[in-house]
Amino acid sequence: MFMDIPTHIQQAVQSNNRPTGDRERDRFRKPAEVLTFFQIEAGDKVGELNAGRGYVSGIVAAAVGTDGLVYAHISPLSVERWKGDPIEKRLKKFPQNNMHSVVGEMESPNFPIKLDKILIIMTYHDSVWTKVNRDQMNQSVFDALSSGGIYGVLDHHAQTGRGIDDCHSIHRIEKDYVVDEVLKAGFDLENESDLLENPDDNLTDMVFEKHIRDRTSRFLLRFKKP
Repeated sequence: MFMDIPTHIQQAVQSNNRPTGDRERDRFRKPAEVLTFFQIEAGDKVGELNAGRGYVSGIVAAAVGTDGLVYAHISPLSVERWKGDPIEKRLKKFPQNNMHSVVGEMESPNFPIKLDKILIIMTYHDSVWTKVNRDQMNQSVFDALSSGGIYGVLDHHAQTGRGIDDCHSIHRIEKDYVVDEVLKAGFDLENESDLLENPDDNLTDMVFEKHIRDRTSRFLLRFKKP
């Protein structure tokens, strides 16, 4: 798929203010194309749910520039798992003045302002096996967005008909199941992309298996708040 990548996103991905490990993952994760699909613009106010160690949030913060803001959400469970806030640890080594950590449950992420975009990258499925109230989570996202705001979801494909059955065992979720859940919160499905689909992925392997890690077939969904 050809995609015209805006300069501000190209420069963000190429920035030297990123961990080497992050840069090595770009080949398979295609962050420039992903953020272009999610329409990340200079000056945007963006939140990322369950931001992990900040791979995506770090690029977004560089892309939105000094007029933008990024709130990287971390759950208390993640803080406990990593023995401290992984976003704060990242920012000590790779400072970004427009990027901030927010700690809160998935159902109440504590974003302090109305946002233009909220992303959840390869962790929607985790909200199933960690027993998050996803109706409440999606409603919180809806409420946190300005009118016309974008909710971007990227996750690992499961086989058709599997629904949420594979979320814990192999960390996959069926795309249509996600769509149905998010639409219930009041969003419109504006677009979807096959950018990260991989025909060699049988959709039955654990996503962390060496032969498929970083190469899983993934779906991208762009929802819009009316």
